Amino acid sequence: MFSSSIFRSTSNYLLVNPYIHQLFHSFNSINTPLSKKQTLIDPNPPLVGQAIEIKEYLRENSIPFDESWTCIKALCCRSSSRISGLIHIEKERGDFVCSKCSTTGTWLDFKTQWPHLKSRINCPKVTTAAIQLPDKQRIIWEQSQAIQDKDKELLEVILARYGFTEEYTLSSTTLQRYGIRIYQDQLIAPLYDTDRSLVDIVVLDSPSNSDTKPLKLSAPFGLNILSARNAEIILVDSIWDALCIYQTTGKLAIALPNTKFSIRINMAFEHLRKIHIWYTNDKAFAFRLSNILNPHRCFMITYPMNAYSAFKSGHSLKPIVNESFAVINKCIEQFDTFRDLIRDELFQRTRFAGTQWQRFPMLSQIIKGHRAGELTVLTGSTGCGKTTFLSEYSLDLCTQGVSTLFGSFEIQTHRLAKVMLTQYSSLNLTKNMHVFDKFADQFTRLPMFFMTFHGQESIDKVINTMGNAVAIHNIQHVVIDNLQFMMGMDYSNGDRFFKQDTLIHRFRKFATNNKCHVTIVDRERHTKYIFQIQNVMNILGE
Repeated sequence: MFSSSIFRSTSNYLLVNPYIHQLFHSFNSINTPLSKKQTLIDPNPPLVGQAIEIKEYLRENSIPFDESWTCIKALCCRSSSRISGLIHIEKERGDFVCSKCSTTGTWLDFKTQWPHLKSRINCPKVTTAAIQLPDKQRIIWEQSQAIQDKDKELLEVILARYGFTEEYTLSSTTLQRYGIRIYQDQLIAPLYDTDRSLVDIVVLDSPSNSDTKPLKLSAPFGLNILSARNAEIILVDSIWDALCIYQTTGKLAIALPNTKFSIRINMAFEHLRKIHIWYTNDKAFAFRLSNILNPHRCFMITYPMNAYSAFKSGHSLKPIVNESFAVINKCIEQFDTFRDLIRDELFQRTRFAGTQWQRFPMLSQIIKGHRAGELTVLTGSTGCGKTTFLSEYSLDLCTQGVSTLFGSFEIQTHRLAKVMLTQYSSLNLTKNMHVFDKFADQFTRLPMFFMTFHGQESIDKVINTMGNAVAIHNIQHVVIDNLQFMMGMDYSNGDRFFKQDTLIHRFRKFATNNKCHVTIVDRERHTKYIFQIQNVMNILGE
């Protein structure tokens, strides 16, 4: 009777439950100063970092962890309270440091020390002694003076010696913001650690000399004004570039050391959502730097001149920064992006297969289950039993908690509901009216909803109704029976087929965007039979 029924399922979206991570306390800043003797991250990271190996090791040893932009974080001891420190493991090289006890080392050191670390009840707080300036630098710093508004004329003279003109010069506000000081007829730039302690000073050279021979920095310039409120920064390789960028754009610019990069600096940047990199003289290092900082939040500026030269030439720096391009194209992915999702699907394949049919076990064997975000097309010739089957098919899912919205454009809703009730009770209710109220009460409690449409209807109105039902009733399954009755017959053959394809596209897009399964009944059109559905009564119950 139903030999011509065809069941097709198409899918390009699978709702996945991402790997559930253990929650940790967030640390936006690290209050341990940067020692000049500490292990530093090599500025030449490999193309594939240590992240995969690190996560495999943590899972194998049942160590809960969380991920941020550049680090994998785990508790430093058995305690899960705030008294425990948080170990940050750098993804690229595996270097680690604890935010509280300052335990640090390489990835190999971590694996060696972990048995001892996890056995500790508490994580002791260790305060590292502040770094002292050498005597010569300390004397210069103590004899220098902070820039004040009254020093405007003196500042103009000093900046003129550095090559700045009256039209293109730095304001006292910019210099004060970065803590620049005056020493005799020169400017002094302070270099601060992540805890905002002074670790070094730099006597600024002429910008023209800096272009030919970049000034080597022992620590970043500008960390003293970095705060949790900053969501975006610009990284440069020159103090003058940082000052010019801040002067013209108002965005925080930081000059980094060009030979070494500390994991503590990496951690200080963890809260940033967008990082622009403007390295004119060393593009290779700029891209390596983006790997360390996570390329998904890095944007590259490829202007042919540095910020200082562009500023002196009268170029507007704001559009230059705004036109930076993303290091990672959002339309391109690598396997590692969804590696964990694939792991979860393989590990929990039964759950990801979807809801199983209890009344149609063979159907579950063929298409594995009913999944959110997919579109199913049920097709067959007139009178073959599409509506009858779909009634029981959707009822089977509904009894398992899949909230359903049924749109019957061909059969009147009360007749469809009568058949559903008969299928639900598995009885001929015309001969068992004494149990009607019992099964009707049970059926009422099912998450089954019906559209009031009948016959031809606007696709926009139907889509809006479906969207409203998803939002209000958390609908997970929408049934459209059938496509031809909904669209009407006011089309020629060619136009009708084109219109059907357009409608199916709209429903497919709805299923994907709303994580809702949509099942459509479509009349057969030159289609090969896939498999037969047998032993299903027709709509009249015969």
